[in-house]
Amino acid sequence: MTWKYLPVLNACLNIIFTVSLGSIMGKTVPQVFDQAFVNASVKFVFYVALPCLVVKGIGVGVDFYSEAFLWKYIACFLILRVFALILAIASLMLQQKRNTELGIGDVAVRWLALTWISTVILGVPILTAVFGDAQKGAFYGLLAGISSFVFQLPFQLFFFECHKLDNDRLEAENDDAVESPESEQEKLEHNKNNDEDDDEQSAKRIENKKSIIKYNHAFHGKLWRDILIRVGTNPVIWGIMLGFIISLSTFGKRFLRPRNDDKTPNSNYLPWLQFFVDSLTWFGECVSPVSLFSMGIWMQMQGRNLISIGLGQIAIFMISKLILVPILMIGLGKAFQLEDEPGRAAVLIASLPISLASFSLGSKYNKGEAVLSTNVAVGTILMLPTVIIWNLVMDKIDLYTMY
Repeated sequence: MTWKYLPVLNACLNIIFTVSLGSIMGKTVPQVFDQAFVNASVKFVFYVALPCLVVKGIGVGVDFYSEAFLWKYIACFLILRVFALILAIASLMLQQKRNTELGIGDVAVRWLALTWISTVILGVPILTAVFGDAQKGAFYGLLAGISSFVFQLPFQLFFFECHKLDNDRLEAENDDAVESPESEQEKLEHNKNNDEDDDEQSAKRIENKKSIIKYNHAFHGKLWRDILIRVGTNPVIWGIMLGFIISLSTFGKRFLRPRNDDKTPNSNYLPWLQFFVDSLTWFGECVSPVSLFSMGIWMQMQGRNLISIGLGQIAIFMISKLILVPILMIGLGKAFQLEDEPGRAAVLIASLPISLASFSLGSKYNKGEAVLSTNVAVGTILMLPTVIIWNLVMDKIDLYTMY
């Protein structure tokens, strides 16, 4: 008798093989598989392949008017990301008492490390193996990722932009201090007469410098305008919007599906538009292999910098991401009364590691590269046992088993 989770094991091994192949090719043929190749691959995925997958998965594969549509499933991931943000802020507030160097940029990094989950690149092939249905794999993976783009991404950009504004302000203050130096005698007199004032001002500067949320940034018009422009020009957002339009207009269900929900032939189906669906499918299927192959090249190029934080930090991040986040999702699934199939999908996706896009976002703002690269690498290494163990645990406690 074939083991129940052999397809899941094979899917995970396929992912690891693809990443490993990318790493080997980056090592042996660096003149071809270099940073330029990775950059081009990432652009292809996020400007072409992923939008195609989203349009096809949502526009053709989703029926928003169906009673079976899972708004509750989407809500679970939205609330999961809200809880993760609260946890990131709370943990930083506790640590600030011991480390005043922590600030709003660290909130962004910790939030990424908790819930910028690889819902599509890893989620789709793994759920396809779990349910034995590619359409279900894409369905659950895409729905899980919607809140990451429409909710988490704008706020991530807000936090990182606030971090950048703070750094720019501090650099300007340091430049002013260099341009107007005091004489040694003036410094001595100043220190002698104003020690208490200096201590008070210094404490205020530290507090102001490293406060987690700067409320004045929330009213920074240019900041929000830049964020809205970046979000509005994101090709994945456009893919989501187009998918929603096709689905909400019922165009996808009426004209692009050869069969109805009850498997009977669809009399409204337009076969001369099949090329459009096939093209979306063709490009969409490139998302996981191209992304994972490029991840392998990126890992090889990082060298010793790939994992560059302490074992204690690694343990905290992995326990939080691979154990606590799925447990939180179990609670949300119970609270929203998810049925077995979407419930198991939600828990498994919550247990997946974060995607390479988190590192790209952090490196753009020169913040958290070490933490994010380590989370991507170690999380990917631990993905196989994590997915298998969570499936076995849910079977053992009779949780979400009827699918």
